[in-house]
Amino acid sequence: MWISFFRILVTILMVVQLSTIHGQKELAQKVSRLEAQAAKGRGVIELDSTTFDEVMATPRNYSIVVLFTAISPEFQCVPCKNFDPEYRMVAAGWSKLPTKSLFFGVLDFKLGQAVFQKFGMNSAPSALFFPMGSGQNDRYDFGKSGFQAEAFASWLSARSGVQLKVQRPFDAVAVSLNVLAVLSVLVAAHYMYNRAGKVIRSKYLWASMSLFTIFVMISGHMWNQIRHPPYTMPSRDGRPSFIAAGFQTQFGLETQVVAVIYAVLCGAIVSLFSSIPRIDDPAKQRFAVWVWMAIMSIMFSILLQFFRLKNPAYPYRLLF
Repeated sequence: MWISFFRILVTILMVVQLSTIHGQKELAQKVSRLEAQAAKGRGVIELDSTTFDEVMATPRNYSIVVLFTAISPEFQCVPCKNFDPEYRMVAAGWSKLPTKSLFFGVLDFKLGQAVFQKFGMNSAPSALFFPMGSGQNDRYDFGKSGFQAEAFASWLSARSGVQLKVQRPFDAVAVSLNVLAVLSVLVAAHYMYNRAGKVIRSKYLWASMSLFTIFVMISGHMWNQIRHPPYTMPSRDGRPSFIAAGFQTQFGLETQVVAVIYAVLCGAIVSLFSSIPRIDDPAKQRFAVWVWMAIMSIMFSILLQFFRLKNPAYPYRLLF
């Protein structure tokens, strides 16, 4: 009896051992296939609904970050096109490291609609980090961190434990154009100083330049330079949206529109205090006052509407 029990126990242990060895062998083959696909795509694995499920299947001794995008021309996703080269730049740099514990995948909406629906995604791009094993995934916040490769690499390094510095390729054309532009400005400034000294020393010119700088800065241009937000973003119905919801983010076009509103308001105030008092005809002067006051009221109403669009709970309005 004891001999039979011992034989059964040995048989079970051998089956478990063989199953473990077989599972390890399959996992090693799976990792080898992924490494080959990543090497072929310069660090990026192109996925569809089927291959996504295969890559995510457990057991998994590697982490993977997947970019959910809509790069196909029919979707006209400008943020997707802007972030795609940045993402591939990070993947290419990561592929040069000796560690192979992380893979980069790209899943286009056209090839993976079922996966998009599974994760409840109704916008793109979106990047998810899936840690080794079956841990909770983590989503990259484009509104907070921006679309630049450096910010994405820093976010990914914090989750993978491997530090990566993005090395952008040297752009000789851009450097040459910048040098040429600087030289052109210097030559033009020298010529204008000699030929048009009065214009260069004009207080109105410098006042206009100062006002332009103020409008650009108070409208959020410096925030754009730091965070690099998208110029516009498609809404749920497919139409372009240029106003970002909430006071913690904004779009590039939104900044330009706000700068124009500020400029018109400033122009109205300057005209009321400097130009209109010089009008001798009382009727014309009164008409000009009403015109500029109407413009100010309309511009302030539009500005308050911007606040209401960004935060529907904003309680104030002027004309509409």
